[in-house]
Amino acid sequence: MSSRLAACEACRRSKLACDHKRPVCTRCRNSNRSGLCIYRASPFKRKRDDSSPLVDQHSNRPSPASPPLFSPRRNPYPNPGYLGSSSHAAIFNHIPQGEDNISGSYFPRDAELPADPSHRSDDGNLLTHQGADVLRQLLDKYSLKLLKELVMFWLKKGINLILAGPFVQQCVESMTDFLMSSLQDENWHLIYARRLLHNSAQPLDFNRTSSLSSFSAQFLNQNVRWESLGIFFSAVSRATFDISFFPSLYTTEQEQYALRRLSTKLTDCALDIALSLDCLNDLQLVFQYENFIVHSCVDGDQSYHSWRRLGDVIASIFALGYHEDIETRPEIPPFLIDLRKAAFANTYGDDKNVSIFLGRPPRMSKQFCHFQLPSCPTSLSDSSTFSSRESNVDGWEADTKFSYTAQTRWSALCAFLKEEVLELYGEKNHETRIQKASVIQSKAEAEWHALPAHFRLECSLKQCNQGPFERDFLASVRLNYLHVLFLLRLLLLKTPSEPDNSIVEVAEKMLVLTVEAILLRDQLINSGDGLIWKVAHYGLPAAGIILLAMLKQRNTPSTAKMWQSRVLQNLSVLVAEIQIGTLIKPGEPNYALFSKATHTIQKFLDSVHSTLAKETTPLNYGNDDWTTYLTQDFEVGFWQNLAEHPSLLTLDHVLPAI
Repeated sequence: MSSRLAACEACRRSKLACDHKRPVCTRCRNSNRSGLCIYRASPFKRKRDDSSPLVDQHSNRPSPASPPLFSPRRNPYPNPGYLGSSSHAAIFNHIPQGEDNISGSYFPRDAELPADPSHRSDDGNLLTHQGADVLRQLLDKYSLKLLKELVMFWLKKGINLILAGPFVQQCVESMTDFLMSSLQDENWHLIYARRLLHNSAQPLDFNRTSSLSSFSAQFLNQNVRWESLGIFFSAVSRATFDISFFPSLYTTEQEQYALRRLSTKLTDCALDIALSLDCLNDLQLVFQYENFIVHSCVDGDQSYHSWRRLGDVIASIFALGYHEDIETRPEIPPFLIDLRKAAFANTYGDDKNVSIFLGRPPRMSKQFCHFQLPSCPTSLSDSSTFSSRESNVDGWEADTKFSYTAQTRWSALCAFLKEEVLELYGEKNHETRIQKASVIQSKAEAEWHALPAHFRLECSLKQCNQGPFERDFLASVRLNYLHVLFLLRLLLLKTPSEPDNSIVEVAEKMLVLTVEAILLRDQLINSGDGLIWKVAHYGLPAAGIILLAMLKQRNTPSTAKMWQSRVLQNLSVLVAEIQIGTLIKPGEPNYALFSKATHTIQKFLDSVHSTLAKETTPLNYGNDDWTTYLTQDFEVGFWQNLAEHPSLLTLDHVLPAI
């Protein structure tokens, strides 16, 4: 007697015949409902009425019994991840094979380990329920079709997610198809959530000959996961920053913020669910990084939430072992090697920049990492996918394209030099500091000249005849280079309150380029570093040093006065753009940072105008004239050390050794 076969959930609930084909039955495939073709683990087992923990207890509307929960096979013991050379596992791995029958006995297979009877997946079920509720809330409020149109419009502008870029459009298409197939069921959101959970628990298989398309197929179409959904709505959140007006979804700032917050909440739920499975993989890492970027935009660059999420990404990098030489693993296909290198380089660069911005120790030390960079697309390759070419850490191809990968590569190279600058703060001997700083400056100049000629901005940004992405790319590359020089000169000052000409010269270049980017913002699109980050990370420290220099300036020749006049114009533009709300608005996460700095700069400008009105000679910046203003509403601590910006702290603290 043949065994009885169960219908899939879609056919069972529609009371239609099912041919039981797997993974998708013919009826679901023909009706474009592949994502909902779910086969229950125990289809003919009756359930007690109180055994479904995912049924909404607060709903007053009767609903049919929820299908049995999918409980992915979860190891009752934690996934150890990468275990390095100092671990006990590495020591046991030196035991010779075949001697005394002890080889391999230390590491039994999972099936040979006794299960923990107390191990339950209640937490995972709760997270899945929460994610399903947020998904329902979002789709009840916003049209999925319009959300897709928003992301596609955003992509057509030339913007994308930095690391997940090659997967965004495919995830959007797959998630739209998956979520648009509907069930006549009160708990449709739970069915979707369990299907996503089932797929997220599956391993991502690959070998040396795998292609990007075959790898992607494991989380697209009927295989969509919570990570796929997270990438889609990460793009939705990011799009709301770059597209200020999208009438079909939002016409006011309040509506824009509401969509952004809800999309971010859904990505947080998706990430929590994926990580709860304790099976970290490349897709989760990519999604986790993009979630950090979203939070840096939504919560602000000084937020603990974004700082913590960056730490989580770093922890995942280490747990996966991607801080080691990735190319030593022979089973990895070339495109995946490049993806992992890009993940490492992006995280390494962000770690240094955010640490400097906040004045905190970096968490990824080059002493314990194999520094590696992704290869960049050239004129003969496709910039939308990961390259299979071997990367060259020491040089660039002359025909390298403008791309997020190229931006990542340059940012990581600059971050490497910035880490060397940070290490010099522990050097007590001033002469040794000077010698080592000179070596770092030579390295920085060599890296700058090694760039492809079309990556070096040698004129004003306004004179640059490039597209919006390329213009922003050039500004970011130039500012990152100037920032290395700025940090070096700041290191050599006895105190930041007495800046010398060398740092003032670099600071002026940073300020001029930052103000240019502000004025030309409508002709720029995000190439990796947003405009707000440029102003906060480069513009404000430069403005602070320039103010200190002008406050200490004695009577100078007319050439210096001309220089001061030009700087005052740039400071006035910076203040005006912030005050009128074209750059940042009240309520946005970085507004407090900007408003403190603006308040102090405005007081300085008011003092200048007051002095000019009383004097017959223009711009006489005698030291005696300015000392009276040093305690007049400069918040005594110089706008709280430039609105708590670490680049203007006295920097007399020494970063702990790593």
